[in-house]
Amino acid sequence: MVLFYLLEKEFKQFFRDPGLPKMAIAFPILMMLVFPYAVSMEIRNINLVVVDSNRSVASADLIQACTSSGYFNLIDICDDPAWAMRQMDKNRADAILTIESDFDRCLERGEELPVGIKVNTINGTKGSIGAGYLTACVRRYSAEKSPRKQPSYTAGPQLDISSKYYFNPYLDYKQFMVPALIAIAITMLTGFFPALNIVSEKERGTIEQINVTPVNRGVFILCKLIPYWVVAFFVLTACLLIARLVFDYSCAGSLGLMYFFTACNILVTSGMGLLISNYSDNAQQSMFITWFFMMVFMLVSGIFTPIASMPGWAQAITYLNPMRYYADAMRGVYVKGCTLTDLWVDAAGLLTIGSTMVTWAILSYKKTT
Repeated sequence: MVLFYLLEKEFKQFFRDPGLPKMAIAFPILMMLVFPYAVSMEIRNINLVVVDSNRSVASADLIQACTSSGYFNLIDICDDPAWAMRQMDKNRADAILTIESDFDRCLERGEELPVGIKVNTINGTKGSIGAGYLTACVRRYSAEKSPRKQPSYTAGPQLDISSKYYFNPYLDYKQFMVPALIAIAITMLTGFFPALNIVSEKERGTIEQINVTPVNRGVFILCKLIPYWVVAFFVLTACLLIARLVFDYSCAGSLGLMYFFTACNILVTSGMGLLISNYSDNAQQSMFITWFFMMVFMLVSGIFTPIASMPGWAQAITYLNPMRYYADAMRGVYVKGCTLTDLWVDAAGLLTIGSTMVTWAILSYKKTT
């Protein structure tokens, strides 16, 4: 009965708050409807200047092939390479395509095309991806317009290489980011809400009413955790529905397994939030500490950059990051259809860190009678 009344108190306290219920509803909607378009590695609207020294039909066709791809905005076509470089220096141009005077003759002979590509790499990601787009356009144009070569009968096997993209055949970046955004939304909500729970009761003085009761510390912390499990399951359900209705994405694996890993992650984040709340004297201090850990967790979790590309010492640190395991599990289940057998390392990591956080939160709660 004590557990029931404590849970009733926690739920009433949550819904009486003017901001928390609204945030629990608005945050997943914002994450799923705005971020998949904003947080994208697909680069568009690349400002392109063309230095065309050939001025032939062939060079005009190449320019048309590049601009019709939808990735480039043609700023100008000029004859002066120095003028084009000044446009890049002024950040008016992101890329320069140089077409030499013998371009059409080389194209007719099937020789290597005299084309140069320069990119502005102040933004390294935009520069490298833009160069890749421009190179692909030139190669595609060359393959289409070059004269057919006579087949050569040479010894040895002929290789026919074709690429197949598993799990995401159309290379849709939004499909890759949806499970990661779900992980971010749930982690942030179930981290910040508990972090404000106990410390807010300290500020209001209501915690003293609990401290003078014979309620066990473990039961008290458990009642603090359960409401945020409900909130997290609601957020997960809302995100999955939005992904299905808006983007037409569906989970390739078991939905039950996604809820299982979410429960494991809640154990970590809510336990950490309560732990921070135990050691904080006010809400501002609790928020700053929680925000610090959340930022570190997201940046070294593999959500935005692959863990394999990090230096060795950074990869070692990620094993202490619960978001590494949760994001990997969510992507594995949602995109690849993995089973618990495939993701047992992620489950073990979340359960180990979560049990440590909750135990620490129980032991650090100072209950006076």
